[in-house]
Amino acid sequence: MKDILRVHTGRVKEVVDLTDRIESLISRAQIADGLCTVFVTHTTAAVTTGEIGEGTEQDFLEVAEQIIPRIRFRHLHDPSHAWSHMAASLLGPSLTIPVSGGKLILGTWQSIMLVEFDGPREREVHVAVIPA
Repeated sequence: MKDILRVHTGRVKEVVDLTDRIESLISRAQIADGLCTVFVTHTTAAVTTGEIGEGTEQDFLEVAEQIIPRIRFRHLHDPSHAWSHMAASLLGPSLTIPVSGGKLILGTWQSIMLVEFDGPREREVHVAVIPA
C-alpha cells in the first residue's frame, strides 16, 4: 500500500502530528503486520517521532534552534532559509515503524511528527506499508 499525505503547515516552524492519519491509512489497507515507511519529499522539513502536547512541540523547536547555530551560510540560492535545510537534514526525511495487529508500534507518548522549518507550505509525505 502506498499513499501521499498532503500536509498544510501554518507557521514558519511547526510540528504536525501525523499519527492518526497514518494509522487510518493502515486500517483502510487492512494490513495486519509489516513495516510502515514515512518519507517527506522536501529539504526544509523532516519527520521524526516524539511526544506531542503540553508544549513539547515548542520545546522541540526551541531545542532545534539551540543545536544548530546561526552561521554565515554559504547557501547561494536563498541564505535566509539555509538554517532550515541544516535542521531538516539533521533530523532526516524518513522513518520506518513496525506495524502489528493493524497498528503502528509506538511507545505510550510517541507520535509521528512532521517538523516544518520553512513554512507555511504544503508538504507531501509519502507513506508505504509493506506487509510482513
